[in-house]
Amino acid sequence: MTFYTPEEYADMLICYGYCDCASAQARNEYITRYPGRRVPNVAVFDRVYRRLRETGSVLRQNTDMGRPPINDEEQDNDIVQRFRADPTTSTNIVARDLGLSQWRVWFTVHTFGLYPYHYTPVHVIEEGDPARRLDFCRFLLNADVEDPDFLRNILWTDESKFNKDGITNYHNAHYWAPKELRNPNKKRVKGSQRRFSVNVWMGIISNHLIGPYFLPDNLDGESYENFLRADLSDLLDDLPLKLIRDMWFQYDGCPAHFRRSVRNWLDTNYPNKWIGRGGPLPWPARSPDLTPMDFHVWECMKSLVYSEPNPVSSLEDLRERIVDAANKMRTTLTTGVVKTGLRRRVRQCIRNRGGHVEHEL
Repeated sequence: MTFYTPEEYADMLICYGYCDCASAQARNEYITRYPGRRVPNVAVFDRVYRRLRETGSVLRQNTDMGRPPINDEEQDNDIVQRFRADPTTSTNIVARDLGLSQWRVWFTVHTFGLYPYHYTPVHVIEEGDPARRLDFCRFLLNADVEDPDFLRNILWTDESKFNKDGITNYHNAHYWAPKELRNPNKKRVKGSQRRFSVNVWMGIISNHLIGPYFLPDNLDGESYENFLRADLSDLLDDLPLKLIRDMWFQYDGCPAHFRRSVRNWLDTNYPNKWIGRGGPLPWPARSPDLTPMDFHVWECMKSLVYSEPNPVSSLEDLRERIVDAANKMRTTLTTGVVKTGLRRRVRQCIRNRGGHVEHEL
């Protein structure tokens, strides 16, 4: 650790004030004025100014030599008990209630091996769902053992809404800038009163991404049946013939999918080879964690669509971004997304007796 004389500290403060508290500029000014002296780090200028304001002296105090040892066992126990009694509390609240510094609380909880973790959001599982999820997962694993290509032959499909504003996680949104700029106060558009959305259908099979196809915003059974009859075959034209011949069709159990004429069409075109509500292989309700459309495709698609700093300007702009995002995904898609990722989730679901899996992956 480097120490400076009071005279050097005073000259640093002069340069710091002369440059309007911009550390990098103050360092350059110091080098110009005192060419024969040691060159301090940029951070030294901030620290000596802060030390003068807080302690009335430019010299280091004992507290600057390192953190003092903490030997108050009673205080340590009080702090730890607070977190054990309420694991959702914060260091700020505990410090305020006990009349301690937040650093003191942080030091104690880390000494006792306590660390903050984020919750993993999961979907609702209702009564009876675990048993149906277990049956489905066991079937997939058994079929995968009998036919190593089985998981790659399933066309997983789903619909998702994309709107103008998207979803932004501001907790993890940062803007990096030089320290001398202080707070650049950057802004990002959060939402607007003018709203629009599109309903997107997509599918994934092996290492092929199918779609996007834009469905009506309010999807009903008739619209979905028309899509299957008139447009699905065109979307599958680029697939290898063998893959089309061995294909299983999967969808979830939304009302539009459960239309009788839709199921009849699937029975005709995919006899005993489709997965869904009322199908030869029933789809377990409330299981988005078991389809690659939810745990991979939509997550990647929306992160690409809404990653641009400029907000979506129009419905046409939103559609173009969705198409561009799908094309980007196609360049990196591998069979491991479906086969390896799904197999891992299915096995974890069986280990959890049909319960949630996402918090353990």
